[in-house]
Formats: sequence, structure tokens, C-alpha cells
Amino acid sequence: METSSKATTRRFPDWETPSPKEAELNRALLERTSGKVHRLLQGLLVDREVNLYHSYANAVSVRRLGYNDHGPVHARITTYNALKLLRLLRESGIRPSLEEEEVGTYEDAQVAVALGCFLHDLGMGVTRENHEWHSIVLADGIITRYLTMLYGETDPMRVVVRAMAHEVIVGHMGHSRIHSVEAGVVLVADGTDMARGRSRIPQIIDRGPVVGDIHRYSASAISRVDLSPGDAKPVRITISMENKTGLFQVEEILMGKVKASPIMPYLEICALVADEPPRFYLR
Repeated sequence: METSSKATTRRFPDWETPSPKEAELNRALLERTSGKVHRLLQGLLVDREVNLYHSYANAVSVRRLGYNDHGPVHARITTYNALKLLRLLRESGIRPSLEEEEVGTYEDAQVAVALGCFLHDLGMGVTRENHEWHSIVLADGIITRYLTMLYGETDPMRVVVRAMAHEVIVGHMGHSRIHSVEAGVVLVADGTDMARGRSRIPQIIDRGPVVGDIHRYSASAISRVDLSPGDAKPVRITISMENKTGLFQVEEILMGKVKASPIMPYLEICALVADEPPRFYLR
């Protein structure tokens, strides 16, 4: 059997140049953080290995499976929203579990949330089914590397934050029961990334209709998601949409995650549909 003497040329996608949206989110994350979580994000946001995992996970999610974005932009939006939720809760007197239980500080909780949230979807590059568990396998070496950088080799908080980051990742789908405020914040934050930008790429791919298209078309109806202090609860999540198609995202995706989250009692959920009166799912 003859073999070609010519070397095989391997085409590697341009996954290492950040998009304008990624660059915008990088600035927002760095401008609004300080201390250990700022140092963590300074590394994660430009980490080549992490970016390659994110980008390949997105290729599998969008091109192979026809799902919404699960890549670099999604990681940044959810991390930004998770840290904001954590802050809004604490400003209302709801402290993260590490702080409330006197195991760690608010900063330790921020690190666990940012680290776990940023890496929560790496496993989409393996399979959609149980991808949270694959994420832990792929992410654990990265988690350990960054915690060693932040805490050193001997600080026991390195073990605590590693375990919390694992709970954050395992819990983000709502399939495994979680108990901490930190993991609950990430579970909800994952559901808040539902605006039309997340479904833009899957919609422009030329292919026929398939089961699951409602996820993409409902997301395209949503114009924005806002996190703010609530009237009666610590946090209000307001979802603005152009038509009622977007209610699918609220009712089937976000509310499913909210109901599985330990932070549900502290949330107001409000949907704004064009000129209709506000629809409250929680208040």
C-alpha cells in the first residue's frame, strides 16, 4: 500500500483572536473586580488553553448540535452576571455560604464563583449529555493551577475554593442538587444569558428545521436581560422581549434553573413583552 509523501495540512480555526464582544466583556469584568478575583480574571481571560476549550466546545455546540452559544462569550456573560448576583445579594444582607458559615471570606466566594462559572461549559466539547461532569474533568487542572497562583501551596483555602468551584460546575444544569449560595448564583446566571446574541450564529447556519429550534427562535425575541435590586426581594431579573416567543426562554429555561437554586427566595422575575403589562413569575 502506497502512502503519500506529502505532509497532511491541518487547518486550525482562528480561535485565539478575541471577538469585539469578548474584548468588551473582558474590559467590563476587569473594571468591576479587584483583589484575588481580578488577578484570576486577568489570567483566565487570556488563557490560551481555556480559550481553546471554550472555542471547541462552541464548535460542537453550535455547528455539530445546533445549540446556542456555549463558548467564550457565554462564559464571560455568565461570569459577569454571577458576580453581580453575588454582590446584589450581599448588599441586601444575603452572604455567600463560605462567608456565612465562617469558612472563608466574600473574596474567596467570588473566586469560587468566577472560577467555576468561567469553566462550567468546557465539557460541551465532549458531549451535551452530562457535560457538567466532563467539564470538571477538563477544568480541574486549570482550577488547581489558578488556586495555587492565588493562594500558594499551603493555604487550606485552596482546597475549600476548589471544592466550591466543583459544586458550581456540577450544579449549573440543575440536575444535581446544590446547597450553597455560590452554586445557586451560577445556576441562575447561566439561565440569564438568553438574549438574541446567543442564538445569532445558530440561526444563520444554513440547515433545515430540527427538534429544539424553539430554543433559538425564542432567544432571538429577547432584547435584553437586566439584573437590579428588587422592590420586595434582593434581586430583580427583568427580561425584555419583542414578542411572546421569548416567554419560552423564561418559563422553560430560566425558571427551571431558578426553581432548582438555593437563591430562589431572594429573586423577583419579571418579563416585559412589548407594550403589555409586566408579567411577574416571582415577586
